[in-house]
Order: sequence, then C-alpha cells, then structure tokens
Amino acid sequence: MMQHTYLIRRPLNLLALVALFAALLSACAPAPGAEGGVSAPGEAQATTITVWGWPAADVAFEAILPDFEAAYPDIKLDIQMMSFNDVHDKLLASLAAGAGAPDVTMIEINHIDRFVAKGGLVNLLEEPFNAGQYKDDMVAYKWAQATSPDGRLVAFPWDIAPATFFYRRDLFEEAGLPSDPESIAELTATWPGFIEVAKKLTDPAKQRWAIGNASDIVYTNFAHRNLFDADWNCAVNNELAVRLLTYAQEARNAGVDAKVANWSPEWQTMLGNGSIAMQYGGAWFGGFLKGWLKPEGVEWEGKWGIFEVPEDPGQNWGGSFLAIPEQSTKKEAAWKFIEFALARADSQNKMFAAVDYFPAYIPAFDDPMYQEPDPFFGGQKTRAIWVDIAVNKIKPFITTPMDAQAEQIFMSYVTMALDQGLDPQTTLNEACIEIERQTAPDKEEALKLRQ
Repeated sequence: MMQHTYLIRRPLNLLALVALFAALLSACAPAPGAEGGVSAPGEAQATTITVWGWPAADVAFEAILPDFEAAYPDIKLDIQMMSFNDVHDKLLASLAAGAGAPDVTMIEINHIDRFVAKGGLVNLLEEPFNAGQYKDDMVAYKWAQATSPDGRLVAFPWDIAPATFFYRRDLFEEAGLPSDPESIAELTATWPGFIEVAKKLTDPAKQRWAIGNASDIVYTNFAHRNLFDADWNCAVNNELAVRLLTYAQEARNAGVDAKVANWSPEWQTMLGNGSIAMQYGGAWFGGFLKGWLKPEGVEWEGKWGIFEVPEDPGQNWGGSFLAIPEQSTKKEAAWKFIEFALARADSQNKMFAAVDYFPAYIPAFDDPMYQEPDPFFGGQKTRAIWVDIAVNKIKPFITTPMDAQAEQIFMSYVTMALDQGLDPQTTLNEACIEIERQTAPDKEEALKLRQ
C-alpha cells in the first residue's frame, strides 16, 4: 500500500455519528485522537496545513489525497476529524479568541449563517484566491448561502444535497405494494397519495411504521431555507407551511409515524431492523445507508430505492463548505487544497463516489458515473435523479443569516402542533412571533451589512 505523508485524526468512536446531524443534525462525540502518520525524508521543509472536519469527510479526503500530493508535493495535510458540533463550536471559539483556528475548516449549511455576517474568515473573492472565477460553475443557491450581506464570499461550496425519500423495496413488497420506483413515484405524487401508501406500510403488530417522524413532511420544504421572505420577514406561517403541517397531522393521526427523532439511537435501531420503511434525506443519506447506518451482518444491497418528494420534488437538505480562517498563516497553501478538492470535476467525483457528497460544482455532472445504475439501490439511476433535481427542479429560495435559529424554533412549534393536535395556522403564527423576537438582534446586525 502506498504511504502518504499526511495525518488523519479521527474521533475515537465513530458510532457517535448516530447523533451527528441531530440539529439538522447534531451530536457530541469524543475528542479526536491522533492516528499514526508517516514522515517522509525532507518533510520538515514542507508546508503543513491543518484541516478540520467531521466524518465522513476523512474518507472523502482520502479518495483524493494521492492526486493532491502528486500535484503539490510541498503541501502536507494534518486532517483532524471531530464531531459535527465540535467543529463549529471550536471554530466559533477560536475566532472569538483570535487564536486556535485551523488553516481550512468545514462548515455545514445549518451553521454557515453563523459566519456569513461575522468576521474571521477570509473573503475568497479577493487576491490571491480569486474564487469569483468559479461562480458560474457552482450551483447558484449554494454560492449565495456562503455570500455575506455585504458581498463577501466567506466559504467555498463543497456539496449540495438534492433530497428524496429513501425506501425499503422488500418492506413495500411485504405490504402488498409495488416496489419498483416508477410505480411508487406514481403512488406518491401527492401528499394524500403518500399518506395512503404510508397507511398500507404501517403495521404496529409487526413493529413497523412507514416513517420515523411526521415532522419530516413539513421539513421537506423548510430545511434551512424559505424561513424568511425577500425582506427578511418570517414566512413560516404561509399557505404552504400550513398545508404541509396539516398533512403531517393527518399522518400522525393515522398512526403511520414511529414518533422517533431523526438521528437518535432509537431511530437508528428502528431503521436497521426494518421498523421504518421510508426516510427523508439528502443525497448524502445514500452514503450513510451504505456505511455506518447499515447494521453489522445485514446485507442491504438492492433493498433500497428512492422517490421524489410529493408535489414539489425540487428539494435540498444539507451540504457543506470549506473556509479559511483569517488566523491562518498558510492561506495560499490552504486555498490550493480547497481549489484542488472542490473546483475540479475529478476530485469532486472521487469524493462523491466515496461518500455520496453530491458536488456543488456543475462541471462534475458531465461524468458518465451520473448515468450509471447503483446496485445498492436495485440498479436505480439515483445520481441521475439527483442531478435532475439539482439542475432542473430546485427553485430559487431565500436564505438569511438567521436561518439556523429560525429553523430550530420553527420545528419546535411543528413538533408541538403534532404532539398536542394544535391548529396549524395559529401555531405557525405564534412560531413567527417567536422567530421574529429571538432573531431580532442578529437581523439588526446583518441588515447593517446588507447592500
């Protein structure tokens, strides 16, 4: 095996990934511990940059490291993996302290708004980075999410997450339903149709439910977006939100959801033992099913499929960025790594093949791999579906520096409405009042920068 002169420091316990995305998606995991690195002759003369991230970014980076080392033999990487929350919390703390930040850091979509209106990250549009040359090659909404109100680009887009429902073909067949994607797409084209399918899948006597939580029905259209209108007024009490919450209540009243929180240990157990037949997720969820979510000794190959979100398939859930803190003394080397990893089709596609991080870099979509069937999904051309969603179906949406906080408040009210059977319109009106109250300080600061 070829030896590479880099370090990858991973969490001691990767099972902590169960909680990785609990705030989208959030978690706590053990602090990273060093793993062995091999020093090559002359390495002391090389520039070593520190890269922070969370699993499975380490697997993605490993897929391109031989190519990067061949292109830049004078740049070595110290890749430090830690929990999802730790990356963002430590980054905020180091920026506030003025010390301790890495040279390159991942930032997830649910946290990017904590940085776009604040200082501490370099503006990648400026010299020597000149990232603006790649703007037209990036999915537009992803670029916008990393752009500050005053026009700075504080992070470079890595992946997007065209979102679909993932389903167990064998459980559909067991319920007497067709399992082929074409038939299921027809049956679930509307939310009433989706709920009827969910009723047939659900059998509490067998400890089986159609979905993990009915709140996912609402979250399809409000995953870190559309929480405010173009004037930054709260928009989660509009007709769409009310209609989706009404459907979610119908699903809850029909008993088709297991009432478990996504990313909880209970949810993972139920997903693994076949107690949940369908799960909403971004393209990255396919990688999770192939990897850490798959129970030991269980063969899932060919048992999964995907179908688009009912009524409005243009959905996105998740995605991440790479950024350079101002504290870095190795900014040019850091940029070379980011540019190599994220602005090259072959790099993006090698990482996508490794961990299902769907590229934000549009030229990557031209690769034949996007038209290939995926055996894990029964030969379904999942990547082609995700490309179609990303390019043709996702409509422009509003993102603001207040989204993370607003989303948390919004979903807490959705949960309350489901648990207590509250009136959707009234509940969401109250949610907007609370969102406006709690986000007012951040909005005031962000508006000062808005052009």
